Amino acid sequence: MVRWVQDAVRDDQAVRRAVIDASQDMDANGRAILVWNGDWLQSRNQSGKGLAGVRQAIALEVAFAPAECKNQRMSGLAVLKLEDRAGGAQLALGKGSWRWSDLLGAG
Repeated sequence: MVRWVQDAVRDDQAVRRAVIDASQDMDANGRAILVWNGDWLQSRNQSGKGLAGVRQAIALEVAFAPAECKNQRMSGLAVLKLEDRAGGAQLALGKGSWRWSDLLGAG
């Protein structure tokens, strides 16, 4: 499921650009930006939570995923790499114990 969501986010140019810009604005220097920890987090310079376009893209992929994928039990953070280069933009989402379907009910 991580790869599935990562590929979808990477393929969306607007979402990818938003994450790259946010990484630069936050001076993330290759560190992942946490966007969900049980609730979608609001990023600087964003009016909505979880980088709205990113949140929508992830929620769409999760919503249409097979039930067994949505219900997959996760532990800790899932990191999505948006660029292949070293130090490239990354997103992190997750908490101690969660399921992908949890992302649909938050925020």
